[in-house]
Amino acid sequence: MWVPGASQIPPSTKLCIKIILALLCQGGLCQEPVYRIQVPSRVTAQQGLCVLIPCHFTANFESSGVPYKYWFLRDDDRYTSPAVATTDPGRNLREPGGRIRLVGDAPDDCSLHISDVRAGDRDRYVFRFVKGDFKYSYVVTQPLVDVTELTEQPVLGVPEVLLSGQLVNVTCQAPGTCSGTPPQITWTGGFDYTARNVSVALANGSVSYSSMLSFTPAPGDDGKELVCTVTYPAVVGVFTRTAVRLHVGYPPELLPRGNCTVRGRGPGGAATCHCAAEGNPPPRLEWRLPNRTLPGHFEGPELRATSGARGPAVSGELRGPAGALANVSCAATNAHGQSQAALPVVPAAGFPLTLVVASAVGGSLALVGAGAAVAWRVRKGRQGGRVPARAGRCRRTGDGQVCHAYEQPSHRQDVTGGGGALEKKGRGRGGGRGGRCYRGRGDWDQFPEENIYANA
Repeated sequence: MWVPGASQIPPSTKLCIKIILALLCQGGLCQEPVYRIQVPSRVTAQQGLCVLIPCHFTANFESSGVPYKYWFLRDDDRYTSPAVATTDPGRNLREPGGRIRLVGDAPDDCSLHISDVRAGDRDRYVFRFVKGDFKYSYVVTQPLVDVTELTEQPVLGVPEVLLSGQLVNVTCQAPGTCSGTPPQITWTGGFDYTARNVSVALANGSVSYSSMLSFTPAPGDDGKELVCTVTYPAVVGVFTRTAVRLHVGYPPELLPRGNCTVRGRGPGGAATCHCAAEGNPPPRLEWRLPNRTLPGHFEGPELRATSGARGPAVSGELRGPAGALANVSCAATNAHGQSQAALPVVPAAGFPLTLVVASAVGGSLALVGAGAAVAWRVRKGRQGGRVPARAGRCRRTGDGQVCHAYEQPSHRQDVTGGGGALEKKGRGRGGGRGGRCYRGRGDWDQFPEENIYANA
């Protein structure tokens, strides 16, 4: 404040003037330091979501009259234009319906909330306070609302490993916690499921939206992509999504055709066992012999094991003497379980499994195979009387070998009925020690009946 002739006023007089001016300001005549606003100069909002502009102000709340709060756009006429948001029921709004509104009940709270943000909301906003004869627009600070595209993604709650055959619940939470138009949440994944929407009201008046998906995974669902899409219907073309690949675990299952093949006879015979299994995670193979257990990879004096995995499948091979591998089981194990089975012994191509009809010991006959137990089944050829023997030869069937004998009176073997024992009639090629049947060779023995032999 300039006072004429102030340079010639005594210092004591200047001090008095300063005290008087301070007392006048305390009495309400100095308004400039009274009207202040605390609001960020810039806030950023994503389309489809919501934004809160926190705001507090100071004013002459002691004046008479009803207080009203207003928010206008920067270029609006604050006397005639509709307000963006207001507590004055007599003032028109640019957009009725409450999408943009003042929040906070305190007299000095001027916070502004915008739901379902769209590109047109980008602008600068001006706050105005009116109470009786006091009217003030806070034009010094005009916060900018900057609107960007929606980049926030849904949050998926998916277990790291799903177990095949067990029901699982998966959640998808929509971005933002707003109280505007509820978003639409959809799932895609290529399997049967049920879903339900879940909304939770928060303490600040906003709402969290999510969806819960329930389904039972199967081994075939491993690696499938599960997608959650959130669409905001209040803003055309605005959506966001999150995808995750499922990891479905399941216990091992031994694959068919596992066996041990035998080459050669006697002490020099060799066997090769094969086994394969599938599981997730890929299982670990073990070879279980009567007196020991070998891992999938093993190198010993007589036995050698190797194995390899490809995806969820693992296969292994065990090599060794035929006598050592006469009774082998294959086991597959992973974190979810175990599967085990005995491997059948089969002849290798060109090295048929030899069946020997041994001589009677203690009133019974034994069937001896090359390192394998042999089960046999005999169909009686005589019904009401002996029929002429038929010519034939051994051939392989799904159950083993079928031998058709042909008429040869001097070389005959017969099969009895109820007891199921073999009775030797005459002398065969084996010189009285029993008959031999070699598959794939020409020195066929003669059998008057049809006999089916199968590996146990």
